[in-house]
Amino acid sequence: MRLLVPVPRFIGIASRECLLWLTGAGLLPGLLQAAPPNLRGSLGIHDPSDIVKCNGRYYVFATGNGIASKSSADKQYWVTGPTVFPIVGNKVVVPSWTTNAVPGFQGNFWAPHVLFMNGQYYLYYAVSTFGSQVSAIGLATNPTLDPANPAYQWTDQGPVIQSSNGSLYNCIDPSIALDASGNLWMSFGSFWNGIYLVKLDTATGLLNATPTLTQLAINTASGDPIEASYLYYRGGYYYLFVNWGTCCAGVNSTYNIRVGRSTSITGPYLDRNGLSMVAGGGTLFLKTTGKYIGPGQTGILDEGGTNCFSYHYYDGNANGTPLLDVEPLFWTPDSWPAFTNDWAAVYRFQFDGRDGGNQYYSLIQNGAYVHNDPLLGSVLVFNGTNQFVNLPDGAANGCTIAAVFKWNGGANGQRVFDFGRLTSSYAYLTPQATSGNLRFAITASGAFGERPLEANGPAPVDQWTAVAVTTDGSQGVLYVNGAPVATNASMTLTLPDIAPTNTWFGRSQSAANPYFNGQIAAVRIYGRSLAAAEIVAPQPVITVPLAGTYYQPGGTIAFAGNATDFADNPLDFSNLTWTVEYRDANSTNVGLGPITGVGSGSFTVPSDPSVTNGSYRILLTAVDTLGRSATNFLEVDPGPANWTASYPFNNGATDANGFFNGTLGNGAATTSDSIRGPVLNLNGAGQYVGLPSGIGSLRTFSGWVKWGGGNAWQRIFDFGINNTSYAMLTAKANNGKLRFEITPNGSGEVRDLDSPNPLPTNVWTHVAIALDGRQAVMFINGQAVAANSSVNLLPADVAGGANYLGRSQFSADPYLGGQLDSVQVSSETLPIEQITAACIGLSRTGSNLTLNWPAWTNGLVLGSTIDLNSAAGWSVVTNPPWVTNGVNFLTLTPTNRQQLFRLQLP
Repeated sequence: MRLLVPVPRFIGIASRECLLWLTGAGLLPGLLQAAPPNLRGSLGIHDPSDIVKCNGRYYVFATGNGIASKSSADKQYWVTGPTVFPIVGNKVVVPSWTTNAVPGFQGNFWAPHVLFMNGQYYLYYAVSTFGSQVSAIGLATNPTLDPANPAYQWTDQGPVIQSSNGSLYNCIDPSIALDASGNLWMSFGSFWNGIYLVKLDTATGLLNATPTLTQLAINTASGDPIEASYLYYRGGYYYLFVNWGTCCAGVNSTYNIRVGRSTSITGPYLDRNGLSMVAGGGTLFLKTTGKYIGPGQTGILDEGGTNCFSYHYYDGNANGTPLLDVEPLFWTPDSWPAFTNDWAAVYRFQFDGRDGGNQYYSLIQNGAYVHNDPLLGSVLVFNGTNQFVNLPDGAANGCTIAAVFKWNGGANGQRVFDFGRLTSSYAYLTPQATSGNLRFAITASGAFGERPLEANGPAPVDQWTAVAVTTDGSQGVLYVNGAPVATNASMTLTLPDIAPTNTWFGRSQSAANPYFNGQIAAVRIYGRSLAAAEIVAPQPVITVPLAGTYYQPGGTIAFAGNATDFADNPLDFSNLTWTVEYRDANSTNVGLGPITGVGSGSFTVPSDPSVTNGSYRILLTAVDTLGRSATNFLEVDPGPANWTASYPFNNGATDANGFFNGTLGNGAATTSDSIRGPVLNLNGAGQYVGLPSGIGSLRTFSGWVKWGGGNAWQRIFDFGINNTSYAMLTAKANNGKLRFEITPNGSGEVRDLDSPNPLPTNVWTHVAIALDGRQAVMFINGQAVAANSSVNLLPADVAGGANYLGRSQFSADPYLGGQLDSVQVSSETLPIEQITAACIGLSRTGSNLTLNWPAWTNGLVLGSTIDLNSAAGWSVVTNPPWVTNGVNFLTLTPTNRQQLFRLQLP
């Protein structure tokens, strides 16, 4: 079997006492790299300015009616601010000159740039209409960016420069920079002959004479799509960032960021190959990868020599919504800017379709299920009829895909994976094409444009096969069982060039092709093209701690993990080495290890505050049988102690764990249910449970719900401040579905998650929501039924003192009519195996013991042993349970010896 920490669903039973024994943490795959910064809050933005700091707070401005603004105290959580120009009713109050300069302009200003100079903030903006050369750049000033400051007042200074039909340039996208001598310059421009530079008056920020313009860059390679210039000075070089490609088309946007540099602000700007940017040069800095489609509009923030850069991207997980991102900016030894979003989505199918990188949660469809393979452990089984896995679209935008699968044979054209846009653009892997060979192909122009990679024969039937494909924009390479078997030197397409919108394991873009019949053990998708040595590297997996776990001074950090080789064959614990490092801004020190030959351990954090302000990095190195090694790591930051509140409702609304005791409101009471015992009963006419404010920092909510039906917007829970800042779960939204919603700022910024089907009435149903600040997942009866990979909020962001079970923040909404039981609220983002562990129960009737567990346990069966160390191991309990209302029951006859039970894969 796969070497894993024990499945955390154990029950120990002795003749005189009954114990619910939960072990370890969930089988959450470890991160393959440090997670990128997790921005949260109001992130919707287009054409962001560079970030500017004012009185300890960060501000950014953007394209929008009246010029949009956002601010943040930490560059992580962002809130919406006031517009620069006021909006009265639905109309922007624009400076009068703007409509004279650009007829038809209605107040949607573009691409602002802001800087602090002469004791005030100068904000430059563009006035134009889409596709027109009739444009202008204007200037507004303000002594402060803080709207609460009495001095806050934007004053428009009028136009800076204008263009008209026939001009050499187009006056949009201003970028302002001071040269080494203190002179003020502005770059601007777009499709019309590219990017230009003009000198401004340092005292006024305006032009003071007929301008002398210098052309800085043009894109000759693809019809002159170039815009969004940005100038930055560092270490004797002026850097010019520009956007190539097209914007404003959601997932169809082709924006990518290019850069060149010069020792003079007027140029020439050369790329890394020495090609001038006026001759079409420009070194690629950032392009589409993962969910980050069409990155553009660079800005750089320098804080004491530490740089970060801001930009917008079109979120491939949210139908192309433009969002803000802020990332660290690095510089190469030869002084070129560098950043790599080196992401990976790893699917191991331990219990569900989670991604080890916590960004691309997939949903298992139509009854595909997890099964225990005697060689590889847990694998996902497809019946070849209609079963598949649906991924967020962004997960497909990688340059390496590796899969371990076992094909049962059958018709040609079955898909291990198929990422695309129906039959026009796609990339797929089939175990046997019409040619009779295992085949990968990619195309942007249908079947006749396919660029293939083929093995010399089909995938073997009923054998585990490891296949990997790499594409780097110049060639593609196909690997079978670690060996390269085909190369296509004309494969210039990569998946990010296609930006798929249908992303599936086991299903084809063409309805005529059969579904996959077989098993998949693992799929790994990487943002970059892996080298041959990386293809065959082992795969270390950190299962404990969970991502997002915090440490406290004097506390203990537990760790556990396992590893496989590249083909998903388990490696022995003797092949593992653990190290724990303490890392802060100044140094990295080893706190524990290296420790070899164990699958788990723990580390005690010192109480000394001098070593409890940084992060602890847990590293796991695995070496395979051929001596190849790889290292994985996970970081644990300082923070509050984790907690889980438990409400069994056998003592009112008391928290059995002692964290957050609730209060029964308006006559709410507990009653005895024939199936679940004590439960909370709510009559739908004013009864609810009030909970203390601290519980609003939850990340996981779970509980049994027996809903009586009725009007929409009844709340299972609603935690927040008021009706504009809350996190809630309603039994029925206006579309009839179970819905989770979270918002920091009313209806305009709601993130939601709907179940595919209505919540059943008058039947016990287990419901759970798990969030991590990137995505939200909904579980019904132990199955992930919905995921939103763009829920960039946590309930802690909207936490307040109004926290209810059965009651809404909106006074007009109805109260919940129904019953609740075994409600669990946790500060951790729990995996489904930990969520459902709390659903197992044991009851005594006379001399008999009755074990009960959900009937929806993901295909798990009941196992039993009398000794954890017994060589005989666990055996499957063959006595069939009886099922009532979705719950399995099994009566046990007490014995005079210990007996242990668990739910396990068959």
